[in-house]
Amino acid sequence: MSRTRFTPIKSRNGIRLGAVPSHNHPETPAPHDDDAVTPNEVMRFVLRIVFVFAAIVGVPTVIAHAVHRGPMPDVTAWLNTTDAKTGVRVYDTGSQSTSTMPLNTYILDVLAAEFPPNTPMTSLEAAAVATRTYAVHAMQGSSGSSPLAKSHNADVTNDSQLDLPLANEQDIEAEYPNDSFQFLSRLQAAVETTDGLVLTYQKQPILAFMFELSPGTTLSSQDVFHHNIPYLQAIKCPDDAVDPDGTSTNTFEPREVAQAFSLPTVQWSELKMSRAPNGFVSTVTYGKQVISGADFANLLHLPSADFTWQVRPQGLVITSHGRGTNIGMSLHEAQALAAKGMSWKDILAKFYPGTTVQLDDGMVGTGE
Repeated sequence: MSRTRFTPIKSRNGIRLGAVPSHNHPETPAPHDDDAVTPNEVMRFVLRIVFVFAAIVGVPTVIAHAVHRGPMPDVTAWLNTTDAKTGVRVYDTGSQSTSTMPLNTYILDVLAAEFPPNTPMTSLEAAAVATRTYAVHAMQGSSGSSPLAKSHNADVTNDSQLDLPLANEQDIEAEYPNDSFQFLSRLQAAVETTDGLVLTYQKQPILAFMFELSPGTTLSSQDVFHHNIPYLQAIKCPDDAVDPDGTSTNTFEPREVAQAFSLPTVQWSELKMSRAPNGFVSTVTYGKQVISGADFANLLHLPSADFTWQVRPQGLVITSHGRGTNIGMSLHEAQALAAKGMSWKDILAKFYPGTTVQLDDGMVGTGE
């Protein structure tokens, strides 16, 4: 590292600070008592240099950190929210253990897994309410939890195929090293702004499903569960339909497709599909075996149940449209609506028609 070369500063009598006057040269006057350099003057000079260095180096550093990190979050407010006093039991499929975390932390971790740093704030707020509702519904009893969660005395899991995905602070710092602090601060603000608010239908928390991106429309509960849930209807998503990243392609060998039917191999000529009026694949048939389009997509780890296929020399080339379960709120469409100025309440009203936003008072107990 290069060092700055400082030129010695002269005092009023011409003597360099810190230098010893020479008595061997007649042109150098002997110092009088009132001209001598005192220790206090030396200390003032040293302090002056320290202050100058701090101004040159320290101030820009502080400014850079302020610009990079943004305002410091209010930790006290975060710890005193209603969500912070509520515990949600989460089964970790990796460690195969169940632990209780504050509800506000759970919501933040879900948002961190679902969104990029530049997400419009009202879509973060809408997703915060939906995530809280999803957790509160699961915490209300056996009907709300997945079988895997119930079997491990948990409310939810961290398995994105069964529940909502989670990403902790370390994951975000690794994914977005230059934006992590500001991103986490925005997520915290979205959770705090909507503290304690849930979506209800007939005064009960709803099944607030969310997913990444639709092929242009969501599925209704009738399509997925074969019975009607009034607030889970097919919703048009025009911004999803034109997204260039909404299409993906995968190629499969015969033995890979055969596993979906518990067979050693398949002949492409015997593989058939039927498509529902909404555009999604309803069934896939091989011989006399029939499975649903959703099950086929899950077994082959396809991103969506809206897919087409073509037989090619290298295998069965499947093109999928959209990503996720396609029921509930499309997070991509929600971001597009937020960017156009829609409020978080209006976003939720679009995807969950007929619901009401209210506080979760009395719906769940508090954590320890």
